[in-house]
Amino acid sequence: MSHEETPMIACDNLVKIYKTKEIEVVALQGLDLSIKKGELTAIIGKSGSGKSTLLNVIAGLDRPSAGSIHVDGKNLLKFNDKQLMHYNRETIGFVWQNKARNLLPYLSAEMNVQLPMMITGLKGRRDRARELLDMVGLKNRYKSRLKQLSGGEQQRVAIAIALANNPKLILADEPTGAVDSKTTIKIMELLQKLNEDLGVTIVIVTHDLKLSSAVNRVISISDGMIGSEMVKKEDYQRKLSELGDMANPSESHDEFAVVDNKGRIKIPEEYIAQLKLSGGERLKIRKSAGGIEVYKS
Repeated sequence: MSHEETPMIACDNLVKIYKTKEIEVVALQGLDLSIKKGELTAIIGKSGSGKSTLLNVIAGLDRPSAGSIHVDGKNLLKFNDKQLMHYNRETIGFVWQNKARNLLPYLSAEMNVQLPMMITGLKGRRDRARELLDMVGLKNRYKSRLKQLSGGEQQRVAIAIALANNPKLILADEPTGAVDSKTTIKIMELLQKLNEDLGVTIVIVTHDLKLSSAVNRVISISDGMIGSEMVKKEDYQRKLSELGDMANPSESHDEFAVVDNKGRIKIPEEYIAQLKLSGGERLKIRKSAGGIEVYKS
């Protein structure tokens, strides 16, 4: 495999089990995932679906119970603590929903952006911080502190911080979860522009299906497995400004069921409900001239 063909993220048979004395929770059930370099991808799932666990594994903040995870061609499971620290600082940029994880309230916007560069020893920090703040639309807010910024402006500072050390991958956990719908559109427009202009790979983890309008590829996760993928239709030219009016993402994307590396397929929950399927129920499979048919017996 050539360097160009190496995916930015490659997960194979990821299993994550959390255990206590009283309970055992399987957060990831043999999950497979591949994301190309330069992709802008959304991973969507309900609370408890496994999406946050997957994000933490990709970030190197949590180790899987089984399986493998490669980011930018590097095996995360072979990293020692020092290598993992450098990976977190230099390969990954984080944008969290919780402002306390992004920003220090007693520092100005430009000092917040300089912090990651101070840790890595990057020179020209002031100019770089201002360049990034300009890039995210905060040219006149260099000296502003947290309380002087709106929620959307604070999240723009958080995105500038994530870009500070020129990461190859941005991980955004519910980046629009604490802002209104109008600000959500602006934040998604910004992430889309940064993806196009800088070529940085961006993975957005969210529960909001409407965000699919801003990305080409949407991965649905439930019960610790990939349920389906939605890929934007080539002839779909709706502007991002219409995101708030979008009622059903099926208008903009084609949806595909995904067969994992073990030949398993997970039927999305809405189809299970529509077909009124229950656990243990059998589906009839029949070969025909037109291919293979699957239906309730």
